Amino acid sequence: MDGNGETKIGDYLEQHKVKLYLEDAICQMLELKEEVTKTNPAKFLSDYFYSVHNGTHTLFREYSYLQATENNRKSFIRTIWSCFRNVATYGAELLSVKEYHSLISLVSPDLPLDVIQKTARIVLMEDALDCLMSFVDFLYALQLQVFYEEFIELTKEAYDYLLVGNTPVKVPSTEDWKDSNLSHSRQHEGVESSMFFEAVKKVYQKMNKFILKPDLELVRAELEKAETITFYSFLMSLSKNVKLNYEINVLPEREKMFEGKDIHIFLGKDTIKHNNK
Repeated sequence: MDGNGETKIGDYLEQHKVKLYLEDAICQMLELKEEVTKTNPAKFLSDYFYSVHNGTHTLFREYSYLQATENNRKSFIRTIWSCFRNVATYGAELLSVKEYHSLISLVSPDLPLDVIQKTARIVLMEDALDCLMSFVDFLYALQLQVFYEEFIELTKEAYDYLLVGNTPVKVPSTEDWKDSNLSHSRQHEGVESSMFFEAVKKVYQKMNKFILKPDLELVRAELEKAETITFYSFLMSLSKNVKLNYEINVLPEREKMFEGKDIHIFLGKDTIKHNNK
């Protein structure tokens, strides 16, 4: 096999995290073997990958596993949607950060509180985190936070670097970014959208190709809507972007959030149909 063939195989295995699933399946089987004396390895592996295919494999799993693959992230978001959408009383219920954390911890026991706090900052755009949030706003923001976690971290660092006035745009070292101490008032001032987009482009160029990130033209379109922007208003606009939601391909349009049966959503049997916008 030539070098290109080996590269393609390696990329496929890395993109779909085949090794990770195999290792996890074997670990699960060995743990189960101690409890059940007769375990058919072939049947166990078949059941394991059937659950991965159906998206039911993330229920009650550790958060590091939920974040390990694109498929796992989608399954986790779909689980939250199917399990808790009716708790929101059709969008009328307002819950706090602690209440959302307690709720989602029922299906992800070690879920970091920090994930919910970051999601709340997207919804509330840096307002007091003790404010209440609707389930629909929270869920679309959570989708963005969970699915594009690395993208958010890297672009936040670039935004913070711009905010302290370091121009022309370049991609500084992690140490430079961490040393940038920003006041709360300066965070609210925002930066020029065009400069931020140039910084985002630099970040994209240095990103690992397997890091999940929105289409760059979609980011450009959002940033062209205003001359200046704050980081969390940028994220809020992304969380509401119909094309981005279609790109992730898990949640429906907002008006269809409560359609369909919970079990069909959980099993991924409901086909999501998006209007062309």
